[in-house]
Amino acid sequence: MLLRAPGIALALAFCLAAPALAQPAGGRVRMIANPSALIGADIATAQAMQAKGAREGLATSMAEGAELILPPRQAADPLLRRKDAMPGHPHQPDAAWIACDGSFGITRGRWKTATGTGGWYATVWQRHAKKGNYQWRLSLEGTAASLPDAPEFLIGLVADCPARPMPAGADDRPAPKPAKNAPIVQRPLAGAIPADDAPAGSDSQTAQSNDGTLAWRSTVRPDGSRVFRAWQWKDGVMADIVHLDAAPDQRQGG
Repeated sequence: MLLRAPGIALALAFCLAAPALAQPAGGRVRMIANPSALIGADIATAQAMQAKGAREGLATSMAEGAELILPPRQAADPLLRRKDAMPGHPHQPDAAWIACDGSFGITRGRWKTATGTGGWYATVWQRHAKKGNYQWRLSLEGTAASLPDAPEFLIGLVADCPARPMPAGADDRPAPKPAKNAPIVQRPLAGAIPADDAPAGSDSQTAQSNDGTLAWRSTVRPDGSRVFRAWQWKDGVMADIVHLDAAPDQRQGG
């Protein structure tokens, strides 16, 4: 999926008005993965940060349990409640990847300050179970001396939906409605991803979408350097889609 970068907020307005739906056989309505919704959520958060400041802007679209890696990794809620300066910057996305079931997605792009400094960022988005909108669950930034020119088109890729055998005795009848507040069941990863080779003493966490078609790993090494990697199920493998590094003890000055 390609979206032309100029004026993309207007192009996305219709997509964000309501979640995409499908009516499969059996009468069940289900969500469809929509990478443009991720890009729209990213742009909306950036606009909120510009209008309200980094702290309030981030808080408008924060998911429960959200984390920021500054470093170190920190719970976002208490951090955004503090009154000291917030080091985040408004983002400009250039690509988005989303799980087959739309439960989680990732945006990647660039940021730049008024003084000319800038770098890359990556954000993990989680779809709200009831409202269907996307809220950020994890975000990190890294500085860069130079970045390639922003692409003319924004890239949005949906993971392939793996063919999985139906459970014994299952048929095409609608699944029973889950009990209220029932925990979300995560399926195994659709394929293997590289082992975590972070050095001893690192804060390294690997997570995935509910259907196992998207996975990511965020690592803070003992020296303060950071690594973010992500994989998406494509053409029968968990393909490497994002690999970003930040040097030790970098701080994003504003």
